[in-house]
Amino acid sequence: MSVLGKLTGFAPNIESFGAFIKIAIWGLVLGISISFIIVSIRNRVKYKYLAEIFKKRQSINEEEPSSSIYGGKAGYFIDKKTKRTVFRIKYGVMPWQKIQLNKLPDPTYMIGNKVYYQQLNKDNLVQARLDIDWEGEFKLTPVEDDLKTMAMQDIQDKMNILNTSKLTPITIGFIVMGLIIVSGIVVFYFLNKGG
Repeated sequence: MSVLGKLTGFAPNIESFGAFIKIAIWGLVLGISISFIIVSIRNRVKYKYLAEIFKKRQSINEEEPSSSIYGGKAGYFIDKKTKRTVFRIKYGVMPWQKIQLNKLPDPTYMIGNKVYYQQLNKDNLVQARLDIDWEGEFKLTPVEDDLKTMAMQDIQDKMNILNTSKLTPITIGFIVMGLIIVSGIVVFYFLNKGG
């Protein structure tokens, strides 16, 4: 058998290469479909609530403040860093289009499964109560100022950090024993050098 015959034996057949492309395309379509179904089911299970956030900004040209409204789906999640339950509001498709609130909403001020938030200061969102009168106008009033609650939660987080410290009595014992052994080695080194 010639060298050219041996080289063409290793080259892929055109028909098998086309079959490989078809399998890859169908596998890609199937993978995208399965991942879309999994994400849709996860969103329906996790995001059970609706949320609206009203943010106010002072307009430059007008004297009245302009507002922007963010609406989306919301749900309870466990934060990976703090291991605490948080209320997450997702207002867009992109992963960064979400707001995570440490204070959980009070169900007594929800309307159905919808919760309203109002911006008091920069990055300070509080739950709001929606009051509707007979003329069809509505008014948002904050349920409570969130500053006191956030301060109490910050103190609690710092206390949890102190309680879950890695310095257990066994660790402290190992550190003390290590210091004793290292200082003993240093003392014997200098005694051998001197004598």
